[in-house]
Amino acid sequence: MRENIENARINRFTYILGSSIFSFSMNSTLRFFIPVLIPLLVTSLNISVYMASLFITSYWIGYTVFQIPSGIIADRIGVARVAKLSFLLMIIVFSFFYFGKNSYPEIFIIQFFLGCFSATVYVSDTSTIQKWIPASGRSTFVGIYQTGFFIGASLGEYFILRGLNISFKFLYVSILVVLVIAAIINFVFMKEPEKKKMKIRTRINKRIFYVAMIRFSAGFLYIGFVTLFTTFIVFDHIVPYSNAYLYAWIPAVGGIITSPVGGWISSKIKHGKSLVSIIPVIILGATIIYINYAPVAVIFGISFLSGMLYGLYAGPSMGMASDFSGGDHNLASASSILNFSSQVGGTISPLIIGYFFSVYGNFHMAFIIVAVISISIVLIPLIKIKF
Repeated sequence: MRENIENARINRFTYILGSSIFSFSMNSTLRFFIPVLIPLLVTSLNISVYMASLFITSYWIGYTVFQIPSGIIADRIGVARVAKLSFLLMIIVFSFFYFGKNSYPEIFIIQFFLGCFSATVYVSDTSTIQKWIPASGRSTFVGIYQTGFFIGASLGEYFILRGLNISFKFLYVSILVVLVIAAIINFVFMKEPEKKKMKIRTRINKRIFYVAMIRFSAGFLYIGFVTLFTTFIVFDHIVPYSNAYLYAWIPAVGGIITSPVGGWISSKIKHGKSLVSIIPVIILGATIIYINYAPVAVIFGISFLSGMLYGLYAGPSMGMASDFSGGDHNLASASSILNFSSQVGGTISPLIIGYFFSVYGNFHMAFIIVAVISISIVLIPLIKIKF
């Protein structure tokens, strides 16, 4: 009897994990919808790269602002319930894009609200995954869940550019249909975690600030790079825009491989979560600097490495939400603090990169500045490694 109950629980969690990965993949596809279209929008709206980069900033402002409120809401009314509602709202907002595609203010506003509801989907999904399993295995399964980001960021970019070659209407309708399918799967399989009795209800540990610094540093570095990667390879004359879909997926696909690995490794070594979160970010910074001087023949190999490094960091860093939350009653709130930190970085860096491109006409100085700042910040929690 007990074995049957446990098997049923495992099967239910498998469905929850699978539907969460699918919804995160589509969430990430929408995240990169506008960044991939920037070279086209620069021409069609007659705007500068800097002005176009504000579309990305708008998304991340919404994503950042809604992080902590979404975590508090999810802890109060249920993580799975919030995940379902947020995904539905995200679809509704995206549906307006077709009618506002020729208006700068309308795209800006749509991006903001897509960011808001995308944030809530992520926080509630990752909290649902963690609450369904014991604390010892959470970083591993968060790493598995994080593959959804890299699937959406890599295959999603390819799909967007390939669909655009057919027509914008085909691209828009295709994405909307898949979003609806993802929403149905989400509504059917996402279930609230089993409630556990808490003997002592404690507050979130203040040392979560060090983890937040790691998340900020990584988001500041990688999100800025990956969201403008298509613009980088087109405007630095590495590939023509018509062929960009052949390469746009490369910086993210490496994370599909390493995201589960990072979570697993971190559970096997002392201070594993902090070390496996920090060291890849430092190496990633050096990688982004080197890409300025690398021959064209190896640029895409380096870009692939950037995704692998970010994948290693992703699971352990979010897994630390459990370590500092003070209990599962605060888990969504703790997760929102950590993701808030990375998205603050992701909000600022595209703006910086776009500005320096406007000044210098290339991305060299922007990549160097972003990488140096990121490495400098992440050195602080490295010194505090025994937290």
